[in-house]
Amino acid sequence: MKRTISKVLLTAVAAAVILSSCSKNPEESRYIPKTAGVVIDLNAKQLTTKLVTNGITMDKLFAAADTKDTANEVMKAWKDAENSGIDLQSHFFASIVFQGQAAEKKSYVALTASLKDADKFEAYLKKNVADFSLKTQNDFKYIWETKQHAVIGWNKSAVIYISAIDPNNLEQYAPGGSNQSSPNGDQPIVDSAVAVPAALRATDDDATIKNWVAEVDHLFHLKKEESAGSIEPFAKLLKENADAGVFVNPEAIYNSGQFTMIPANVKKLMEGTYYTGTVNFENGKILFNGNTFMGKEIAGIYKKYGKKEIDLDMLKKYPAESITGFISYAFDFRMIGEIIKATGMDGVVNMAISGKSGLSMDDILNAFEGQLVYVASDLAITKKESEYMPGEFVEKPSAKWIFSLKVGNKDAFNKVMTSPMLKEVFTREGDHYVIANPMAAATMPPVSITEKFVTVGSDSVVLQQYLGGKGSVKLPEGVESKVKGSMLGGYVDLEKVISIIPEDKAEGDEKTVLQKSKALLKDFTVVSKADGGDVQHTEAVLTFKNKDQNSLVQLVNLGTEVAKVMKEKKAKEKAYEDSLFAAPVDTATAVSPN
Repeated sequence: MKRTISKVLLTAVAAAVILSSCSKNPEESRYIPKTAGVVIDLNAKQLTTKLVTNGITMDKLFAAADTKDTANEVMKAWKDAENSGIDLQSHFFASIVFQGQAAEKKSYVALTASLKDADKFEAYLKKNVADFSLKTQNDFKYIWETKQHAVIGWNKSAVIYISAIDPNNLEQYAPGGSNQSSPNGDQPIVDSAVAVPAALRATDDDATIKNWVAEVDHLFHLKKEESAGSIEPFAKLLKENADAGVFVNPEAIYNSGQFTMIPANVKKLMEGTYYTGTVNFENGKILFNGNTFMGKEIAGIYKKYGKKEIDLDMLKKYPAESITGFISYAFDFRMIGEIIKATGMDGVVNMAISGKSGLSMDDILNAFEGQLVYVASDLAITKKESEYMPGEFVEKPSAKWIFSLKVGNKDAFNKVMTSPMLKEVFTREGDHYVIANPMAAATMPPVSITEKFVTVGSDSVVLQQYLGGKGSVKLPEGVESKVKGSMLGGYVDLEKVISIIPEDKAEGDEKTVLQKSKALLKDFTVVSKADGGDVQHTEAVLTFKNKDQNSLVQLVNLGTEVAKVMKEKKAKEKAYEDSLFAAPVDTATAVSPN
C-alpha cells in the first residue's frame, strides 16, 4: 500500500521518541499563523531521551504488534520514516486554522516538521505517491496529493502539509477515526489520519489547488507579526520546552466566521484571552500545567471581585480519617452575573428566570457564596439485591460521601427557597428546610438545608456526623499545603480506586497484567491559583507508585504487555472459531482398521 505524507508525519511523531540526538530550537513554529485556533507541539528530543535512556527499543515496541505481518508493516513504516529526510528529532506541530464560513471549507489542518535532507524527502514522495507531479512556486516545491486532497510543500529546511477540514466534524480527522474499505478490501478509501471533506471528493479543479498552494506559500513566508510566535502566551509556551504542549486561541476561532451567531460584545469580552497547557513525563509522575491568560475585559471582572480561596474547614470536618478523594472550589458566583451583563444578555436571562420563579438573576447568584466541596471515602464493590428482580444480587460500586454548598446572602437565599419555583418542593421547619413530599424524600439522599449550608450525604449517619463538625480528616502528606490558598483543589487516591477492581474473572496473563495495572498509579492532585494580575495557573500531578522510573517508560512497558496479552487472546479466539468451522469427520463411513 502506498504511503502518503500524512502517514509519514504521524509515523515520524511516533518514531521520534525512539531516537536520540541534539535538539534545536523549534524553528518550525515560525510557519504557524497567528490565526491558528489550536496548536499542538510535540518535543521529540525530550521524549527521545526519556525513553532511550531507559532501555525502550524499537524491538520492544514491535513486539506489541498484533501480528507478524503487522509488525513487518510497522517496521517498513519506520524504515520509510528514517529515510524520508524528515528530521525525527525536531519539534512536530499540528495546527488547526479556522477561517471563512463552515460551508466554504476554508479551514484546514497543518502538520509542520523540519527536514534534514530535502532531496531524500523528494525521492521518498516520488517513490510512494502514485500521482507524484513535482511543481515549484517561489522558493519551495510542492505536490498535490490527490488521494488526500492536500498540498505537500517543502523547502530546504521544512515541510508543511495542509488539508481542508470540516470544523463541525473534527473527530473524523483523528488517527484511528472511521474509515471504509474499498470494494476489493485492499486499502481504505479514506486515510484514517486525515479524512477527505465531502466537498473535495469530486474532481480537483485548478482553482482549488491554486488556493491551497497559495496558503502553503503564505505559511512559508509569514512575517514575524503574522506568526503565532508574535502572541506572547504562545511564545512563553515554547520557552517552557515541555515534552508536549497545546495552545488555544479562542479569538482566532470565533473571529473566523465559523461562529457567526456569537454576539460582538461576547467577542469583545473574550478578546485577548488565551489558553496554554504542557505535559512533562518525570520520574514517578506526569506533570500537567495550564495557564489561562485573561484579556482586559475578563481580567477586570476577575479583579473586581477579588481573590477567593477554598474553605478548608468544609473539607476537614468530613467524618473519616482517610478519604478516597475530594474537590473543593471557591468562586464568587456574582462574577457569572457580571459576565452575562457584559455580554448584554442579562435582560434575556432575567426574563427567563422571572417568568417561572419571580426571581432575578442577582437573587440566585447572591444566594450562594460560591464555596463548595465534595468528599468521598470507603469506596468498595458490594453486592446489592436488584430492585427489579428480588433474590438476584449484583455487584455495584458504593461509597460514603458529602456535598456541601455554602449559603451567601440569607435574605436572597430565603427568597429563592420560598419562590414559586421551589415553594412546592421545600417547606420550612424552624431554622431549616425539608423536602415537602415524604415519598420524594424517601427516594433521595439525605439533605440538610439551612441559612448557612446546603449539604447532601450518602446516608443519614454520614450527614449528621459531618453536620456535627466532629470530623478528623487526615489528608495525605503534602496535599493540604498544596491546596491551601487556592481557588480549586482536588485529590484522588487512585491506588484505592483501582484496588477495588475484581480479579476473579481474569485468568493467566490477563490477571498478571491487571495486577501490574493496579500497581501502577498512586494518586492525582489538581490545584488552581491566580499567578498575579491576569493569569490563572492550574497544576495537576499524576503520581506513580514507582518513583524511580520515568512515567512515560512505565506506561510504554505496561502498554506493550497489554498489547501482547490482547494479541494472544485474539489468537486463541481465532483458533477456537477455526475449530468450530473445521470439517467434521464422518464416523459412519470411516474405514475399520480390520
